[in-house]
Amino acid sequence: MEHYRLRKYRGPETWAQVRAAYVAGESAPSVARRFDVGLSNLRRRAMAEGWTRSRIAEQLDLKPAPGALPSPPVLAPLVLLETASEPPWIDPDVATGRALRRITWLVSEGRAAEARALAKAVEAMNLMWIGESFRREMRKR
Repeated sequence: MEHYRLRKYRGPETWAQVRAAYVAGESAPSVARRFDVGLSNLRRRAMAEGWTRSRIAEQLDLKPAPGALPSPPVLAPLVLLETASEPPWIDPDVATGRALRRITWLVSEGRAAEARALAKAVEAMNLMWIGESFRREMRKR
């Protein structure tokens, strides 16, 4: 006696729900279990129909809409900084505040890796500032 595997057929309504759940951010294995579709079938269909995570990310990477909040200012080019004799002095508290606002903006834009790198730089800057102020205190004594 031969055993044949039961084929699952899911209609267009089910696949529309699968796509909506996957595009909304649910993991592929979770979507496959919830809608009782094959994981490889889900991934194959997503690739063929163009709703993979990478394609969706490319589509969402749009220019800001007119009237939207402007992006934060771009850092000065290195050439301009090299020609300056002395870099401008910025209060560390002000610099930290600006960096924290930028970190918040980066996170809201979905750029967590950049936000984390900037947060590490802020932490290093604060440690240097604490060390420098401690050295000044010691010199005065």
